[in-house]
Amino acid sequence: MPPRARPARTSPAPQPAPSPAQFSPAALSPAALSPAALSPAPPPAGAGQAPLPFEYTLQRTPVGVVILDAARRIRSANPEARRMLARHGEDLFGTEILALHPEAARAKVAWLIASAAEAPDGAASLVVTTAMGSLVAKVTRLDDGTAAGGFCMMFHALGDRVMGDPPAAPEAAAPLLLKLPVMRGTGDVTTLIDVDEVVFLMAEGHYARAATRQFTAFCPRPLAELERRLDPGHFLRVHRRHVVNIRHVRAAERADGRWHLRMADATGTRLPVSRAKVAQMRRMLAV
Repeated sequence: MPPRARPARTSPAPQPAPSPAQFSPAALSPAALSPAALSPAPPPAGAGQAPLPFEYTLQRTPVGVVILDAARRIRSANPEARRMLARHGEDLFGTEILALHPEAARAKVAWLIASAAEAPDGAASLVVTTAMGSLVAKVTRLDDGTAAGGFCMMFHALGDRVMGDPPAAPEAAAPLLLKLPVMRGTGDVTTLIDVDEVVFLMAEGHYARAATRQFTAFCPRPLAELERRLDPGHFLRVHRRHVVNIRHVRAAERADGRWHLRMADATGTRLPVSRAKVAQMRRMLAV
């Protein structure tokens, strides 16, 4: 019986020897080994490109870190936090953190720190909108074995945009309306009326209804969009459902502490004024 043939042994492919260039002084220089050189390259730009990979976004997004004492004064901060919070090179240390925020944002920051102080896990987070974009702010309570303690605050950009990038250019505001599109009668015909003829606008579902001195008609535009494109010197949103043309107000009536406007349309419609709009209405009408 002939002997069995043994399978031939295959040797692994030889690995190429390292090139001397890989160990040259230039390849091992501090610049070549810097974090920027070792960071993953950004994906190629192009229309419709996929979102940035998470690893790339994580390495590219700076994080501001601030250490606060129990009185919310800044004890230390990393360079990114100092760059974002310091104004005109002023010293941050010892400054109360709320003093570095706009008046409108101070209540939110105070709530965030108070929540971290009271939370069982000692942490609280919040998304805030600033001139640099949307930021995620997180506060962690720090315990040092004494009654003092303090807080660690961290914040970073939300989304693909990196903190510190210049804000995107605002979109050009739409021009003020001169004509208002309305649907009258039957058929697919859009009638354009002068904005000055509009006595008031009323929300109707997702759209609006326009009233003039002679008629009312459906307007295929949302009330909020119309409000943005009407002259604020002549039109005022007096209620969540009504925008009035101040020039067509016949009378301002007050009864039982509530204000109403009598309009100059065909039926003399009486519209309510919300409490939040009373002061502005009275200034515009001098009542």
